[in-house]
Amino acid sequence: MAETSVHGDIHRESSGDSPNRRSRPPPPPLSPKDLIGALPNDVIHHIFSFLPLQDVVKTSVLSKRWQSTWTTTTHFVFNGDRPRNHETYSFDFLSLVNSVLIQSTSPTVKRLHVTGFVYDEANSPKLDFCLRFAMARRVEDLCLGLTASPFLYTLPRFMSRLSCLVRLEVSYCCFSLGTSIRWPCLKVLSIRHGELCDQSLQKILRGSPVLESLELDSCKGVKNIRIDSTSVKDLLLVPSLFSDVENLWAPHLLSLRVSGFSPHDSVFRLDDVSSLVEANLYLRILYFSMSHVERKRDLLKGLLEKLRGVPTLATGGSCLQILSHWEMEGVPSPSSKCRNLTLNAPVSRWDLPGIVHLLRSSPCLEKLVIHLAGFTNLQFELDEESKDRFNYDEEDFLCSRKGNFECLAKHLGRVEIIGFQANSFRSKYLLALMKFLLGDALVLQKLIIKAELPTQNGQERHQDPVLLELLGEIQKVLGYGRASRNAEVIFNHPFKETSF
Repeated sequence: MAETSVHGDIHRESSGDSPNRRSRPPPPPLSPKDLIGALPNDVIHHIFSFLPLQDVVKTSVLSKRWQSTWTTTTHFVFNGDRPRNHETYSFDFLSLVNSVLIQSTSPTVKRLHVTGFVYDEANSPKLDFCLRFAMARRVEDLCLGLTASPFLYTLPRFMSRLSCLVRLEVSYCCFSLGTSIRWPCLKVLSIRHGELCDQSLQKILRGSPVLESLELDSCKGVKNIRIDSTSVKDLLLVPSLFSDVENLWAPHLLSLRVSGFSPHDSVFRLDDVSSLVEANLYLRILYFSMSHVERKRDLLKGLLEKLRGVPTLATGGSCLQILSHWEMEGVPSPSSKCRNLTLNAPVSRWDLPGIVHLLRSSPCLEKLVIHLAGFTNLQFELDEESKDRFNYDEEDFLCSRKGNFECLAKHLGRVEIIGFQANSFRSKYLLALMKFLLGDALVLQKLIIKAELPTQNGQERHQDPVLLELLGEIQKVLGYGRASRNAEVIFNHPFKETSF
């Protein structure tokens, strides 16, 4: 009967009749929040993982359906936004954190980050609660990011049983975790401004059989780093004025980065890093005087000797400037097998001789990348003899070194200059270097200049005079003679890429 009625209506409409009949109104379209609410919980959790936690909690006001949805999230990221000038918080940050965690209903939690607050000893029970929560919910990614304070938080011993951890980051913490550590899933470990002894580090390494990446940043108490694990491939070591590291033994390590402030009396050395394929050496000296250069000479020479077989090397800062002193004094460097060299330097008067020194000691070099860093804050205290050495003309200096570079004759095929700005007062040293490379690199294929516009108040300046000045500097480069008939200059700026 219903079917007949429907067909009858269709027939009458087709014959021109328009009877008054009741028709069911179409259902209202689903609102965006209803569409999201219809998604499976695992998809909602994935969406939540990209939102700040406060926005996740705000979803509770959307509807009754959403009142408790946020409590099922598997990602908790809290940031206390440490006040400036050591002001006190207007609220109890850790109590707020714990009140949110108590409402969690998810049986497992993937991420728990608690960062950006100043620790004092009265907070210890609250932090203990956070870590007990992490253990009970089988947290995989845990970050405890305390900020600088007179106190270090001593990690509780039950931390050694967080068996589901895949990633662990802690700062301003003291490691005293008992006789054994069991972190069978841990792959990434970062300890910043921590305190631990050689024995504690060995317990961590023995209890983390699949650990791949280790960071030790400004850690007190560790003197001899011994990594016999075959799984640890990447080490970031950041010495500081207060660190005690004296040597590193890691025969299976593939990547090593040493970056930070070097103590004046440091005797750090590399014992065995024979498997390295990549190394980044960027030490800084706070007070750069001739006496400090003398003290660091043996340190740097020993490090370069151990890194001579590494095919990919990056350096800059004080290391490059010490090499500049070597170049001006005629001190030789160990011959390197480096094929890919990255320099982080502004190419100033103090950098150029060091760059030349590295080029001469790298006969196999195929690729050179120069990242033009910001202005150096090192203050040179030179004696009269050194002042005379560094009072040089850049083109005359480079011309005097011609013919001493095996890499320019046989291997160097690619040079990249990143962060070029025309209005840098040091650009004359950079231009002299590019002129030298184009004129002497016999197998050079590409010189790539990646330019940046100067900034003002954090914004790029796009005015025509700035661009014209930049293009004017590039025209100088295009006018330089080229030893290689295949050499191509590629100018890459924020608007387009041009080849010449």
